Amino acid sequence: MHRRYAKKNIPIELLRALVTIVDTGSYTKAADALDLTQSAISSQIARLGRLLGGSIFAKGQGNMTPTKRGLLVLQYARRLLAMNDELLTFAGPNSAPRQFVIGLPSWLCHQHLLEIFERCSASPTGELVSFRCDRGERLLGDLHVGSIDVAYLCNVINPPRVAVAQWSEQTVWVKSPRLALSPGAPIPLISWPGTTGDRVAVELLEDSGMRFFVAFSAPDFSARLAAVAAGLGVLTMQARNVIPGIEIIRNGLPELPPNKAGIYARDGLDVDHHAPLLRTLTDVLLPHALSERTPSDAAGEDLAPPRMRTPELHRAR
Repeated sequence: MHRRYAKKNIPIELLRALVTIVDTGSYTKAADALDLTQSAISSQIARLGRLLGGSIFAKGQGNMTPTKRGLLVLQYARRLLAMNDELLTFAGPNSAPRQFVIGLPSWLCHQHLLEIFERCSASPTGELVSFRCDRGERLLGDLHVGSIDVAYLCNVINPPRVAVAQWSEQTVWVKSPRLALSPGAPIPLISWPGTTGDRVAVELLEDSGMRFFVAFSAPDFSARLAAVAAGLGVLTMQARNVIPGIEIIRNGLPELPPNKAGIYARDGLDVDHHAPLLRTLTDVLLPHALSERTPSDAAGEDLAPPRMRTPELHRAR
C-alpha cells in the first residue's frame, strides 16, 4: 500500500485478527484458526492500534478485555467482515446465488422462530431465503448497509425509512409461580445491562421508589428466561414470549409501556417483487390480537395499519 494511504485504509486482515481473537479467547487459538504465528497476530493487533490511535485491548499480560475503542472497532469489524465475506460469496470466482436475508431479534422464543423458519424458508419468487438472529442494534446496522433485506425490530429510536408494517406490542413483568414477592422487599431483577427492557425496568422501579437488586444477568435471552422459570427473579418481556411455567405479574409493579415494533426493509429493496413473502412474514410476526383488527380500529394511533394485506409500503414517520 502506498504510504500516503497508510492512515486512510485499514487492512481487513487486521480486523479479522481482532474478531478471531475475541471469538476464540486467545492469541494462540486465533493464530491457529488463521494459520498464522502468534507473533504475527500480535503484530496485526499492534498495527491496528497504531492506525486507530489507541489500544485495542486493556493493558496486562494475557488480557483479552477490549478497551472502549476496542469494543467500537469490534462492532464495525464484524459488519465489515460480513460484507467482505458476502461479497466473495455472491460476486467472487465461486459465487453463490443471491439470498434474501431476514433479520430477527435473538430474544424471539423457540416456537415463533420455528414458525418463521417453516413458513418463510421458501420464497414464492424461487429466491433462496436465509435468516440471521442478532441484537437489535446490529440488525439495524446490517439493514442500513444492506447486508440483510428485512428485519423485525422493536423500540428503534430512529427506525429505517422503509417500513413494511408497524404495530404496538404489549410488554409485561413475569416471574415463576414459585416466587413470592413480599410488599416492601427489594425486587430481584433479571436483566442484561444495555438492553431496552433493562433500561425501562430500572427507570420505572427507580421512579416508583422501589428497591431492587440484580439477581441474574446474561446476554442470552433464553438464559434469562430460564432464570425466571427457576424463580430467581422478575423480568420484563413481550407478552408474546410468555411460556408455560412463568406467569404475568398483574399487580404491584409499575405499568410497562408498549413496544413499538415493525418489519423494515433496506433501501432499494423491490418490495412488490417480494410481497408474498413479506405478507407471510408479517402474518407470522403480528401479535394475534392485532391481526384480527381492521385498519379502522387503529385510527388515531401513530402506527401503520396492523393488517398487511397488500404489498404497499408504509413509510415510517
